[in-house]
Amino acid sequence: MNATELPLTAQAVLVTTTADADVIEVIATRSTGTQAIDRRTYQVQQSPQSEQKSATQLLRGLPAVTVTPEGEVLLLGSGNAAIYVDGHPYVGDARQYLRTLHGSDIERIEVLTNPSAQFSAEGTGGVINLVLRKNRRMGWSGNASLESSTYGYGLVDTTLHYKRGAWSYEVKAGSNIGTMGRWNSSALRSVEPATGGAATSNSQDIRSAYRGTVGRLSGKATYAADARNSVTLALGGGGGHDINMTRTDYRGITTDFASFSEDRRLDSRASFLTGELALDHRGAREREALTASAQVYTNPMLDDVTNARFTNGGAFTTRLRHPSTTIDTQAGWKHPMARGQLLALGATWHRDTTRQDYSLVTTAADGTRSNGAADHFDGSSETLAAYATFQQMLGAVTLEPGLRAERNVRQVAGASVSDELTSARLARTALFPSLHLQYLASRRLTFTASYSQRIERAPLDYLRSYAVVDDALTVFRGNPALRDQTTQAYEGSLQYRPGKIETNLTAFWRTTGNVWSTTYAVNAAGASVYGYVNAGRRRTAGAQFDLSAPLLRQVKITLSANLFDQRNPVETQAGMTPESAPIAHSLRATTSGTLEWTNQTRDSRACPVPGDVVQLQWSYNNPQHQYQIRNAPWAEVSLAWTHSFAKTLSLSTTLLAPGRTRQDLLAPLVQQQSWRQRRPQLQVKLVKTLG
Repeated sequence: MNATELPLTAQAVLVTTTADADVIEVIATRSTGTQAIDRRTYQVQQSPQSEQKSATQLLRGLPAVTVTPEGEVLLLGSGNAAIYVDGHPYVGDARQYLRTLHGSDIERIEVLTNPSAQFSAEGTGGVINLVLRKNRRMGWSGNASLESSTYGYGLVDTTLHYKRGAWSYEVKAGSNIGTMGRWNSSALRSVEPATGGAATSNSQDIRSAYRGTVGRLSGKATYAADARNSVTLALGGGGGHDINMTRTDYRGITTDFASFSEDRRLDSRASFLTGELALDHRGAREREALTASAQVYTNPMLDDVTNARFTNGGAFTTRLRHPSTTIDTQAGWKHPMARGQLLALGATWHRDTTRQDYSLVTTAADGTRSNGAADHFDGSSETLAAYATFQQMLGAVTLEPGLRAERNVRQVAGASVSDELTSARLARTALFPSLHLQYLASRRLTFTASYSQRIERAPLDYLRSYAVVDDALTVFRGNPALRDQTTQAYEGSLQYRPGKIETNLTAFWRTTGNVWSTTYAVNAAGASVYGYVNAGRRRTAGAQFDLSAPLLRQVKITLSANLFDQRNPVETQAGMTPESAPIAHSLRATTSGTLEWTNQTRDSRACPVPGDVVQLQWSYNNPQHQYQIRNAPWAEVSLAWTHSFAKTLSLSTTLLAPGRTRQDLLAPLVQQQSWRQRRPQLQVKLVKTLG
């Protein structure tokens, strides 16, 4: 909740550690009324340091949030978080969106490790809601940025705002061109024949680069009839061409493996269109609101073509056309009742559709061509939901029970090269209860407790019945029988804020049924065939400690440490079922933190100029063992320096040092040790504030 939303009787405590803090948390205590108790809110200040950062970099500095080297966003050390924008689930490539969204675009970030029933039950890792900044200045305003890196790319983004009377307009344009990523990988692989006998072993040395050209343009218009009613219409689109180049040298360790090299190129051409219509009505009573929205995201063209050539004369070509469309609509009503009571009702409708055409053409060493596959797949997933929550204040205690009902219908149908038809329809209705409690012991001490039940439904890609070739030795096969995984989560949190020091201790207990895990087998050609299966039940119990405190007058530290006991199912022999799989017990730890030094503001004849800011960020994850996969520990470090030439012009230099990630595959017939190292990167970014 923003402090400006509080009534006159409220007492807002804005906790900061320095005058130029990049992110602050807003805590409110109220004598009357209600407040959101299922989230922690972080305000993003309009400073050169925050404007320079992408949303990904801002998330790395928040307690309870971990961003992996691959861009996955985790809450409390595990589980992929669902990304929301202004209360709506983001549709499209969330990782790409977080990289292109700047701190100047974000008003606040809400972290929900255990969301209430008002949010979709989809996603077992929690929710991160990005609330975008509203344009309140009359006339022109905005910003422009230019970024480059030692990878060899250029990125340009511009945002323009114009406000006149009741109308507000926004135009955003951006593009990037060049190499966005470079990494080296290596692997040791051993395969045993299904019929028994000696294993075949080889090594792999891999060099990869990802480059592309992407453009995007969007516009938004808002009409505010008065202070309580507004209508927003947004349209956008873009497209691009991405190229992934990979060189792999396969070297035989045993004599029965003939060494060769592979040059593989993946060309991805895509276009997208987005549209959104939102209505917002604020009632005469505090917190009374009626909102409705509809958004559409569609990829008219998604075309992936892979061409691989081998030094032994062989080759293969795959083509995957997979246009898709997502529609999300929702309506919500919040109605304050008696003093300290708030009733929230709402309904949502979400629909995903995809159409896929896949073909495989192989070329033998003697030049003979053959059609290996010609598969087709249609899939749709539709979820209709309704929810209700009721918030009641009883003195210093606030209770909020909630219930969400969801009806999900998924349909898949496909045909293979042999004209074999496969189809399936799955329809399920489920209830998802939630309960949140908050006790304000004092202005400094707050206790919260919560429970929620959530679900993760299998993506349509996981349900297709045919196989897709990844490389010379790896094939992915879908699993139409894959069941949803569900999680029950219990949390308790204690927040203590003595002065400028902020501390938080969170204990949690999560059980997940029908856990998704990858499983590997070997086909007749000796290739590894992997897919997703339901591996059994996982239990995680742990605690996280967060600390934010000033070390010196101009130095601030933010630290998160997570220690949890995890029990995962593992497969130790061929033919083992999830029910018979033993449980691996491991004690895991993760930590992340930010050390920030802020120089004093410099005096200028025109206006004060913000001082330099130097920031060191780090993340560390302990090993993890799940079913057939064992992940080694990984670490990542970044160092950033921001210098302001003027109040409206700043330059940031960031050195990213990703750690090496290692993964061991321990399947009954195939074992592999693989390493992946993303090359260090130096980024330079110039930001100019307009208006």
